Amino acid sequence: MQGTILNGRYRLDQRIGEGGMAVVYHGQDLLLNRQVAVKILREQYASDAAFLKRFEREGQLAAGMSHPNIVSVYDVGNEQGLHYIVMEHIRGPNLKELIRKQGPFSVDGAVFIIAQVASALDYAHQRSLVHRDIKPQNILVDREGNAKVVDFGIAKGLQDANLTEAGTGMGTVHYVSPEQARGEQATPASDLYSTGIVLYEMLTRSLPFNADTPVGVAMQHVNTPPPAPASLNPEIPKLVENIILKSIAKNPADRFPTGAALETALRHWDDRSPARTESIAYASTARQAAQPARNRSNTSRRQPPPPQRRRPPRQQPPAPPAARQDEVGCITWLIGVALIVGVIGFLMLAFQFGPELFGAGTDTQDQAIEPTPTEEMAAVEPTPTHTPQPPTATPEPEATATLPPTPTEAPPTSTPEPEIPRVPDLRNATVEQAEASIGNTWDLNVGEEFNNDVAEGLIIRQDPSPNSPLVTGEQMTVVVSLGPEFVTIPDVRGVPLNTATSRLEGLGFSVSVAEEEDAAFAEGTVIRTEPATSAVRGSDVTVVVSTGDYVEVPDVYGESVFAAIGILEEAGIAIRNVSPQSCAFISQRLDDFDCDDFPDGGVVSTNLTPGDLVPRGTGIDIAYFDESL
Repeated sequence: MQGTILNGRYRLDQRIGEGGMAVVYHGQDLLLNRQVAVKILREQYASDAAFLKRFEREGQLAAGMSHPNIVSVYDVGNEQGLHYIVMEHIRGPNLKELIRKQGPFSVDGAVFIIAQVASALDYAHQRSLVHRDIKPQNILVDREGNAKVVDFGIAKGLQDANLTEAGTGMGTVHYVSPEQARGEQATPASDLYSTGIVLYEMLTRSLPFNADTPVGVAMQHVNTPPPAPASLNPEIPKLVENIILKSIAKNPADRFPTGAALETALRHWDDRSPARTESIAYASTARQAAQPARNRSNTSRRQPPPPQRRRPPRQQPPAPPAARQDEVGCITWLIGVALIVGVIGFLMLAFQFGPELFGAGTDTQDQAIEPTPTEEMAAVEPTPTHTPQPPTATPEPEATATLPPTPTEAPPTSTPEPEIPRVPDLRNATVEQAEASIGNTWDLNVGEEFNNDVAEGLIIRQDPSPNSPLVTGEQMTVVVSLGPEFVTIPDVRGVPLNTATSRLEGLGFSVSVAEEEDAAFAEGTVIRTEPATSAVRGSDVTVVVSTGDYVEVPDVYGESVFAAIGILEEAGIAIRNVSPQSCAFISQRLDDFDCDDFPDGGVVSTNLTPGDLVPRGTGIDIAYFDESL
């Protein structure tokens, strides 16, 4: 098949994949000079009308779609009994291979890919097309990390009744929806269920349902609640776990209503808005068997969003203290204080100006004076049993020392210190939240940069810094995260290790080295990189280096020379020289050699030691016993 040219323009090169229905080749469009992928229906199915109809249908359906996350179909044809579809060539592995090599994914990495899948499905669903076989093997990931949904071979329209026969809508059992497992018609919600299973697998590197038979797995989809994803990977945030569980709810009505809704939830799961937390909460708890208590009560490890701060109010004079609840008691107290102040003030005036006020001179000191009411109050203790004594002299000024302290004013009211307005903390908030928080206090200047630790769309840092004194009219500068910076990994296959390491380190990667035997690559050259297409700048890339292809030398002593040649060639050893030897010659070199007991034509020696590892294709010399010599 390799080298075949279809329709005079599509040359088939090496095989790059195969499925149950077709084989996929890497090819070249000779007319447009571009690389393509050519899917060819297997020969045993080309005569089957049902399979042929399905294969042709895939090409027709896919050719009518144009979406960045759906593999483009360029041409569909049939030549000399070969039914083929010409598609966009994606340089990258399928998602299943990535899960095996890199799983479990980080939350950001998994969300980045599955959000694209959800977008592709929403596009197809809007055109009344259900894929029905979403699984990691049908999601390709190119070098830039872009996801591409492929294989619409069992897809069907929502109103199509021609492909509803048994078996055509089942999909792959580990990803099939409960309604498909029950034999019901697939809907867009079925695709979203399968997508949720894929996200579950990416984040846990496990499938939620496994059994010894496909039927057992299908029944688990119908009846068994899935293990909580966080029980397998505690790093999964609660909001992301809610998205997964909502996607794989048993009842289609409890799942996301559209692919767009799932995409939105994934792209904004880390907005940390209370309203969003409620909107993606797992709504079907009552319909499914209860999750373990630990997972039901677990709250998100992420903090709530920053409070929406208002512009600082102008400073107002402190308000008077609030009235006591017992107003009658307060009024009584005030009246009592006022009376005491009045009485004491009157007494002080009486003592100071008493003689003038009552018409008495300084020569009246020896006269008997009748006490006045005022003098009586100042000279005696106000007790009920006291009998006033007539004074014999003018009262001494010291008598005022027995009076109680004179309150001159009401107790002062404490005034709280005014709070100094502070700059709000906008870190880990969105730009929209920041704008709502600062209001008209500052002009907002927004910058962007890649960041591996802060989710895309959230603020990394700010100037002025949080909690510094607030000064209005200044400019607030915030730097927003673009998320991890994914860098394309160059194709270094066949390149010497030193050269590959220099190129990768120059792009900001750290490099680890692993070794592997491979006949197709010379010793010391790169077989592949892991990951193969793209990775976050600064992350580790493993370079797998060929140690060459070594084989073990078989022991063929005593074997017939013809049988030995077959054994050695099968092991990868090249036959170089074959020489007969006489009994006398062999006996001189092998003391215990018995010509009578050794078979004629049997191998007596080789120039390679049995059990040694030698490069594949190494030549070997064989000597055998020839009794006729």
